[in-house]
Amino acid sequence: MAEPYRFERRARRPMGLAMVGVAIVFLLVLVFGIRAHPAIIAIFVVLTAPAVWDVWRDARSWLEVSDTHIAWAMGARTGSVPLDTIAEVRTKTSLDFAQRATIIDNSGLKHRIPMPCLPRNRQLDEALEARGVLVKRSLFGG
Repeated sequence: MAEPYRFERRARRPMGLAMVGVAIVFLLVLVFGIRAHPAIIAIFVVLTAPAVWDVWRDARSWLEVSDTHIAWAMGARTGSVPLDTIAEVRTKTSLDFAQRATIIDNSGLKHRIPMPCLPRNRQLDEALEARGVLVKRSLFGG
């Protein structure tokens, strides 16, 4: 029996706070510095509002791999798949270094794990391989 693996991420972390701070400073420069057109300001506000909201409410996402299942949650989005029904897990690192993971069960149904729930590097791969789950990793494509 392997030790349960748990990963948790909060929106209110140094990088999240820094990015929201940069966005707010840029918005202030648009409004007061260069007096941009209101339509441009509105577009920027719409694009940055979800990030500001996540940091404000300190959104949390997590992933857990136990000997019986893999489960995840990101806000109201949750999912769980028993390990004995998993045919394979496809993990991928994209060109922007974002991690992606898709669980394919025995019936061919695909379960995509939201990106904020995924740890960096190969931590998820190792936790699944320790439990006998087939993991197929691809880098920068496929």
